[in-house]
Amino acid sequence: MVRYSITDLPPDDRPRERLKQYGPKYLSNSELLAIIIRSGTTGKNALELSQEILTELSLDKLSNSTISQLNDYKGIGEVKASQIMAVFELAKRFSRREITPGEQIFSLNEAIEYLNPEMRQLEREEFRMLHLNNANELINEETIFKGSLDQVQITPREIIKSCLKNNTGAVILSHNHPGGSPEPSDADLRVTEKVKAGLETVGVSVVDHIIVGKYDDLSFNKEGYL
Repeated sequence: MVRYSITDLPPDDRPRERLKQYGPKYLSNSELLAIIIRSGTTGKNALELSQEILTELSLDKLSNSTISQLNDYKGIGEVKASQIMAVFELAKRFSRREITPGEQIFSLNEAIEYLNPEMRQLEREEFRMLHLNNANELINEETIFKGSLDQVQITPREIIKSCLKNNTGAVILSHNHPGGSPEPSDADLRVTEKVKAGLETVGVSVVDHIIVGKYDDLSFNKEGYL
């Protein structure tokens, strides 16, 4: 029999009732998603719709989906798509170590805790820079460009200009390797050396370059590349 509503399910199989009885950690991903979207579409209840979505999309991809991408699923309009995006954004913000402008970054672990939760979820490469003053206090975080380092020409001139604008004393560079190892490529090493040499001309030091991989991270400083 085709079920059209969650209420057609036995009470013990309904996601919301299961959450009340057992708690959220005992629910499957599709059950949790069904609670967010609340209702399905003709011929498909919310749980079946959630199962369809998660069969095609991993949680990583779902967490970075746009409204237009989610709208491709029958039964997911702008309201439901917005709800899904809002939940994932809250989760990212909760897991990210908050470092506000003026707060000191004392260690590599603090920088990684700040960068990781968001950058690990990105589906394409991004190159970012944390501007620090001479007391290692965060001035600003800046995305320099999006795309692979071996496909984009990095111009130290633009990075120097940004550092002068922010009155930067030191920087932490970072980029991600979506779905891959954090081991640096030849392009990663060349770009880092070029940026470091350029910044030295204006008295800005490169504290570290952190590569965020899918499951691990790499510090240029710790590995002796700087």
